[in-house]
Amino acid sequence: MGNVKIRLLTPADVPRALELSTAARWNQTPADWRTVLALEPEGCLGLEEDGKLVATTTLLRYGTRLAWVGMVLTDADYQRRGYARALVSRSLELADAWGVETTKLDATDQGIALYRSLGFESEQCIERWSRAGAGSGVSEARETAADFALVQALDSEAFFVDRSRLLQSMLARDDCFTARDGYLVRRPGARATYLGPCVARTPGAAGALLARAMTKNDGPFFWDLFPQHPHAATLAASFGFQADRKLTRMSRGKQFTECGDGVYAIAGFEFG
Repeated sequence: MGNVKIRLLTPADVPRALELSTAARWNQTPADWRTVLALEPEGCLGLEEDGKLVATTTLLRYGTRLAWVGMVLTDADYQRRGYARALVSRSLELADAWGVETTKLDATDQGIALYRSLGFESEQCIERWSRAGAGSGVSEARETAADFALVQALDSEAFFVDRSRLLQSMLARDDCFTARDGYLVRRPGARATYLGPCVARTPGAAGALLARAMTKNDGPFFWDLFPQHPHAATLAASFGFQADRKLTRMSRGKQFTECGDGVYAIAGFEFG
């Protein structure tokens, strides 16, 4: 082990951070990394060994009610050295210093033991569903500019914390489909077009939004949902999606369920 240092990530780190997420076969783009950095510059941490960035972790705040750990990545050549533990531990210290009541993350099977040792408890299963597509990248522009006030109101009704900064960032760069009873964000991904967040008051509203989003893009698609949701998995199957990856939502601190039945798709494993 060489000279090791933990520091804040900067926009100059995006190309190297993207190398780490791409090597892990994650779906993030440079824009996703820049979004996290812009939203919470004091929560984006990197670990260097001998001047090379080899591990990352990010922490986003939704007020003091909830913080979200994401982008926990370590270069394959530098794993099993405790770097993920060091970064997540530093993130938890930061969340405590901010006065955050609950910290959550979505864990792979490989990460569950680490997170349990840091005080996280398993909460529920979350699944990635996917659907193949032509993959040409063809995507029409959004139909109209999104009504931010409507999107924020629907999101707060279903998610129970204020995600306005995240939503503003997404609506500024991503396609957003809205209706009186729901909204859906569609954004480019490294491996597939990502559908989410999607919040709707009824299954019919959610289905109509999804149909509009997929009519205007040829995929492939990723959609992250809770299989316990009364309608999300059934709706996904009806559109030809299949479950192909399982994670575990875990929490630390005050017990808090942040998603109601209106959440048909999350914003992403890095956003919650």
